[in-house]
Amino acid sequence: MIYWLTRFFFRIVFKLFFRLKVFGAENVPAAGPLIFAANHSSYADPPLIASCVNRPVYFIAKKELFKIPLFCWLIKKLHAFSVDRVTVDFSALKNAIKILNDGNALLIFPEGTRRKNIGVKKLKNGAAMLSAVTSSLIVPVAILNTDRLFEFPRLIVKFGVPMKYDSSKDYGSLTNKIMSEVEKLKDE
Repeated sequence: MIYWLTRFFFRIVFKLFFRLKVFGAENVPAAGPLIFAANHSSYADPPLIASCVNRPVYFIAKKELFKIPLFCWLIKKLHAFSVDRVTVDFSALKNAIKILNDGNALLIFPEGTRRKNIGVKKLKNGAAMLSAVTSSLIVPVAILNTDRLFEFPRLIVKFGVPMKYDSSKDYGSLTNKIMSEVEKLKDE
C-alpha cells in the first residue's frame, strides 16, 4: 500500500512540476522477470522510473542509505534492498535472483553510482549476469534532466527495446551493449 501511494504521489509530482514525458512505454512487458538498466544522475531516478510503469519495481540501493533510520524504513517499504558496493555482496545477489525468479522487475544502474558528468565509466556487469542466471529480459532506460531538478526541467524517460542475454557474449560485452543502447536513447 505504501509503495502504490508513494508511486502515485511521485507520478503526480513528476507530471505536474516537471512535465514528465515518457517514450517507449510499450517496450515494458506487463509481466515476467525484467531488469531495467538505466543511466543514473540523481536520487530521483528510482521513483521516476517506478512512476512510469504499471508494475512494481524493486531497487538495489547502496547500504549507506539503510543507516538512516526513518529513510531506511521507507525505502524498504518501497521495495529497496541494500548492496555493499565495495565487496561482492552475495546477500544482495540472492535477493536480486529471488526477485527476478518470482517474475518481478528490478532496477539496476550499471554505472554503479550517480554520474553527473560525461567521462569514462567503469561499468558493473550485474544486469548482464542476472539476466543470464534468471533468463530475464533487460530493458535499457535513458533518463534525461534529473541532474538539474532544482531548475524544474522537463523530465524525460525513454524505454528501449528489451534485450536478452546472448550466451555467446561475455557479461562485459552485454553491459557495454546495454549502455550503448541507453546512450542512443538519450541522443534520440
